[in-house]
Amino acid sequence: MRFYYTLTAVLCIFSLAAPAKDSPLLATPPSDEQDLLFSELPSVFSASRYEQPITKAPASVDIISSEQIKRYGWRTMSALLGSLSGFISTYDRAYHHNGVRGFAPPGDYNTRILVLIDGHRVNENLQDYAGLGQDFLVDMDNIERVEVVRGPASSLYGSSALFAVVNVITQRGRDLQGVRVSGFGGSYGTGQGQFSHGKKFANGLETFLSASYYHSDGRRNLSFPGLGTAQNQDEENVERLQGKLAWQDFTLSGSYMGRKKYLPTGTTGTTFGEADTNYHDQRAYADLNYHHNFTGDWDVTGRIFWDGYEFNDDLPYRLSPTQRIVNKDLWQGQWFGGEALLSHTFFDSHRVTLGSEYRRNFQQKMANHDQAPYFLYADNSQTSNVFGFYIQDEWAILPNLSLQAGGRYDRYDNFGGTFNPRLGLVYEPLGGTTLKLLYGTAFRAPNAFEGVYTCCEGSTPWIGNSNLQPERIESYEVVWEQRLTQHFDLRISPYYNRLTDLIGLTIADSGIRQFQNQGNAEAYGVETQLKGRYENFEGRLSHTYQQSRVGGYEQAPNAPQQMVKLNVSAPLWQDKLFAGLEVQHVSSRATTIGNRVANYSVTNLTLLSRRWLPGLELSGGLYNLFDESYADPASPPLSPDVISQDGRNFRVRVSYEF
Repeated sequence: MRFYYTLTAVLCIFSLAAPAKDSPLLATPPSDEQDLLFSELPSVFSASRYEQPITKAPASVDIISSEQIKRYGWRTMSALLGSLSGFISTYDRAYHHNGVRGFAPPGDYNTRILVLIDGHRVNENLQDYAGLGQDFLVDMDNIERVEVVRGPASSLYGSSALFAVVNVITQRGRDLQGVRVSGFGGSYGTGQGQFSHGKKFANGLETFLSASYYHSDGRRNLSFPGLGTAQNQDEENVERLQGKLAWQDFTLSGSYMGRKKYLPTGTTGTTFGEADTNYHDQRAYADLNYHHNFTGDWDVTGRIFWDGYEFNDDLPYRLSPTQRIVNKDLWQGQWFGGEALLSHTFFDSHRVTLGSEYRRNFQQKMANHDQAPYFLYADNSQTSNVFGFYIQDEWAILPNLSLQAGGRYDRYDNFGGTFNPRLGLVYEPLGGTTLKLLYGTAFRAPNAFEGVYTCCEGSTPWIGNSNLQPERIESYEVVWEQRLTQHFDLRISPYYNRLTDLIGLTIADSGIRQFQNQGNAEAYGVETQLKGRYENFEGRLSHTYQQSRVGGYEQAPNAPQQMVKLNVSAPLWQDKLFAGLEVQHVSSRATTIGNRVANYSVTNLTLLSRRWLPGLELSGGLYNLFDESYADPASPPLSPDVISQDGRNFRVRVSYEF
């Protein structure tokens, strides 16, 4: 209720403050949405923390526009990422998980991908969790573009940037310039309503506000061999509030997300089939950003921020047919910090970037208890500090040859310091040909859950491990980018990754559970992608070949050897009706206990219609068009070890802007 009261008050304030449609303060309407999709998309920010041409970026980069999100009907960030070469998306009926380049252990909460919203770190301070399903902080309708930078990036971003950095750039007031009311409905009793308001005024002030509510009944019956059938236990509810206020060089932004997901699979310590088994996540942040380019090409950025995360659940279990006890977790994390960055070009050939970051985790609390009768099992609390300093130089050796070198030092309270370098040699021997030779290291710091959490003596005991060391990756990659014709581009990226000190859960013969640095891993592969665009047609075809070995497993779990992905969008009637086709083939994968799930091919079809009436946009999507039966490896310690995925389903979306 606090959420709705706050939302109502804020909407009233914005409505009263907004000038009328004919006010001279209103800025010019935004340009055509298709401009971004069919432009050359010449620059990327996230690869080096300043704008540079994609061909100069020391990484394999993909940029996804808001127009592509509409045309392909991606319903979550996880689905968007899963459409890209090297990425895989899985769903265990609790969270969406994304792996990259042969490393996608079931149960990982996207901790080895750094997720940003407008440059703000999303991964929280208890488990490094970054929600990419319906638990993402931003509605898909509010995304302007997504920058996906593969490879290790701790040299700029610190912990969690092992395999990729995903920076989601959200809409501003100028991108909406009015009011948008939208909603969708679909299979499994799914629906969402959204209200958004955005303006840019002639005096430079920009405002954006959006609120939404999502509900899904989920699958009515879900069968699990050896356990039984879960009935009406797949429900999901999500509420979001997002705002942005920009004035001259300052931008104040923030988001809130609250999600409750019921668990048809149950979880550790619960009795299968018990009603009301659920997880409840809440995530919020506020960020004040300053950016200015001073005379002489001195580029200065600073930000201060606050973040909060809360997790609680209801985990019922039975001691007897008549005795039911509900176990509860209450986890709370809060942190604040700041960041400063200075960038300048020296001697016309050296672009030097200096930066520092500080985070103070002033609340890291993890408690567990039975409700009635009350019994406290765990009450873990700590505070911690993180400090990082980095430097990077892009040296233009020749007009067609550049070297990017840099590194970052991070200091943590629990394990000390770590330094991570990056080198990138970028050579353009011919017009339309770019070769990149890349090397880098990165790390993931032990999180609070792995290092501190102690619980449940006498039943299923957990013991924290304060001696954990960070996971580390060393990566080598070659990227060949080739302009084949005016309309086609080819990219081939062979890579090799070596991981050490992997953190994994061990279970002793006595039943004690503890996270330990227990193994190494390596993965190598080749990603090939062909992109094409012509007038209102666009598409991409990719093939991924990868081999992975993970210590402690006979076969690397959830690591397909082959993935083929096709996305094609074409106009069916002028610029008013478009079709978007997506096809994904994923080869067989191992589960965590050594079984295998079969390969699968899934086809999605989306129709997008607009400009029939001013401001009105309609779209409809058929997902898993041919009703493929397939499953994903389950997150341990669930039994069975596979989770069936949805068959054919649909969504119809309506949006009206005025």
